[in-house]
Amino acid sequence: MDGRQGTARRRGPVCVTIRPAGDADRQAIAKLHAASWRDSYADVIAPDYLAAVDANMTRHWSGLALGAGDLLLLAEADEPVGFILAWDGEPAWVNTLHVLPQHRSAGIGLALMAEAARRFRARGRSSLYLDVLTTNTRAIAFYRRLGGVPGAVKDKLVGGRMLPNLRIDFPDLGTIIAAS
Repeated sequence: MDGRQGTARRRGPVCVTIRPAGDADRQAIAKLHAASWRDSYADVIAPDYLAAVDANMTRHWSGLALGAGDLLLLAEADEPVGFILAWDGEPAWVNTLHVLPQHRSAGIGLALMAEAARRFRARGRSSLYLDVLTTNTRAIAFYRRLGGVPGAVKDKLVGGRMLPNLRIDFPDLGTIIAAS
């Protein structure tokens, strides 16, 4: 991804800068992703997968190809604290959003979602969707507060297991932006 300009947001006690992530950020994103999975998915992901989650995430992020319109945004305070990966399209698809456990509920997820919505809307996109584990009730409540509309549940492969995921649609990117 090119460009290093970002958006500063203040939510709670943390001042966060959101910027496009580059190749040099992939290792930090892999570590952040692994830490979030260990905290959030310990009850649903296979223990052997979680035992190797650092290596799995490093491999995943080092080989992930991004298209010109795809978004990989990094949230930084004094260190990387969250990220969002979204694929371009109509609707756009948020593949993953993670915030370090110790930085949750500080507005970082909201800042990442809002920045992604702004960038997609600037490209003429009007909507996006994502899938979330049905057991992740905290995330589901967060997405609903942003105007997300729950949809169908389908099984997806997550961490070596087929797990039920709830689709959440955002028919209007403006609802996400307005929530920020």
